Amino acid sequence: MDFEEIVKKIFLEKAKMPIEARHCPDQYVGVISQFQSQVDFPKRSPVENRPSGIKCVIMILESPHINEFVGSLGPASGKTGELIRAKFLQVKGLNEYIDCGLILMNAVQNQCSLGSPTNCYRDDVFCAAWEDGAKENFISRFNATFKKGDVIVNCCTKGNMKGRELRRLVQQSIPTDNDKVLRRTHPSSWYSEKNRNSQWKAT
Repeated sequence: MDFEEIVKKIFLEKAKMPIEARHCPDQYVGVISQFQSQVDFPKRSPVENRPSGIKCVIMILESPHINEFVGSLGPASGKTGELIRAKFLQVKGLNEYIDCGLILMNAVQNQCSLGSPTNCYRDDVFCAAWEDGAKENFISRFNATFKKGDVIVNCCTKGNMKGRELRRLVQQSIPTDNDKVLRRTHPSSWYSEKNRNSQWKAT
């Protein structure tokens, strides 16, 4: 998948502008019970270095935004990360996983927002990338990461495309029993108790 070419095909006005083409890596970020710091997660390790013998929650987000490319690359590096650390155990059904590790995985590792407000480019770029290899890349990364006993939480955003929700595209592509995949709102909305208690329908 050539992310820059995908963007240029959709938005000709971006053709001569710099495009962030780096990939934001999937990361193991530590044991959930240790999420006390508002600065960062206890760890930021490649997923292949996850500790052996520990069950993990695999939290799936849709794509990295601006903060994920500032300094060291990593998912949920801004406000989203702060809310995950502060509110994870207050989200409906997640408090029982306090002793699990957490893996953060973006469905698309490229910056689909192109650094602009998410309602400008993100959804169109995400869908174009998804159809041009990102889906297969996600499935491959998921299969390489998932271990028996892991818990999957699809926290992708709904997006703004009528009739084509980003989170459903991802849900349909998770290579496991979808009935066992937890569906929660995007962590950026977890400041609201209503959103922390919400579960979206799979179909």
